[in-house]
Amino acid sequence: MNKKIFSRLTYQNKITLSALIFLVAVLGLIYFLIAPTVKNVKTIKTKTENQRLEAEKNYAQGQDLKKLKDNIKAVEPRLGEIEQVFIKKDDTLSFITSLEAAAAKNNVTEKAKLGEETALGQSYSQLPLQLEVRGSFAGLIGFISDLEKLKNYIDLNSLQITALNSGSPPPAGTSTTTKTLVTQIYANTYWEN
Repeated sequence: MNKKIFSRLTYQNKITLSALIFLVAVLGLIYFLIAPTVKNVKTIKTKTENQRLEAEKNYAQGQDLKKLKDNIKAVEPRLGEIEQVFIKKDDTLSFITSLEAAAAKNNVTEKAKLGEETALGQSYSQLPLQLEVRGSFAGLIGFISDLEKLKNYIDLNSLQITALNSGSPPPAGTSTTTKTLVTQIYANTYWEN
């Protein structure tokens, strides 16, 4: 029966029908074989890309850990020096004595006042320090320089300098007077808990 239907068709219709059957077969092949394969390839590509990104992330973390380990090895020998920047709670007298020694060395007078303690972690805390220093300009500069040379870390926040006349008139032919400077220094000190 199929032969009768096929035999009745014209040559042009036979070509069209053959082309149509071929096209349906190709589309069926694409739909059932090629499309799922392309989908699987895309899934595999995505998984591979994710694995590559994860591997790069792990490699970067490994490099960071290696750098951190190297940095720790470099710092360990100097750990004692680093710990010295904190003032020991039971060594307040030594700190105050070092301030007084710097003042005496530079011929200035100083008054120190410590503020309220602020905890900055388990191992150390911060105490504000207010210093009033009186003396000459050279003495003041020497005192600040000696303050910076202390083994303990002192973070200067502000510095106010006020000049006071000494009261003596200037020598004849000069226009300068001897001045005493009053300096207010506000700083933070760090204390070991």
